[in-house]
Amino acid sequence: MTELLNKKIQDSYDILRLAAKMSKLYYQKPLILTYSGGKDSDVMLQLAIECLQPDEFEVLNSHTSVDAPETVWYIRDKFKELNAQGIKATVQIPRYKDGRQKTMWNLIIKKQIPPTRLMRYCCQELKETSTPNRFVAIGVREAESNGRKGRDAFGVRGRQKHVAQFYSIEHIRDVFTDAERERERESKAERL
Repeated sequence: MTELLNKKIQDSYDILRLAAKMSKLYYQKPLILTYSGGKDSDVMLQLAIECLQPDEFEVLNSHTSVDAPETVWYIRDKFKELNAQGIKATVQIPRYKDGRQKTMWNLIIKKQIPPTRLMRYCCQELKETSTPNRFVAIGVREAESNGRKGRDAFGVRGRQKHVAQFYSIEHIRDVFTDAERERERESKAERL
């Protein structure tokens, strides 16, 4: 293994450990790993298995209704394997507020246009709304698009659509450490 690859793996472990710790502290729930059944998801999952305990993360697939049958079967088999190992893995079916299943097909009718390179609503509608108020690891490579180049490790989605800010692990670790110290000071003051 090259030195560069080893550093990337260690950095990934650090990011996953910090995110899992923050998720437990702020949400009292495990970190969620989103899982599409693709190679990026498998790499992120393997990294999490190597550096986290089974109760520190969950794996979630948001069913899009347009994945190839082989992908759906692969996810089903992988999730059986994970659950047998004590790792919670679930498939979520996106739904409208009235309970109807949200699919790519009814989204195309609603939007009156299929998703295009310029109008990509499918992930926002079928995946990104499935994990409110949770820490989520999405595992995307910056090589996937120009919009992802240069992003730091942590992103915070804003209230407006498509507004996010990205932060380095060093910045997040510093802010988290400061917040933990402040919490400890407040706890000591309350005991006095």
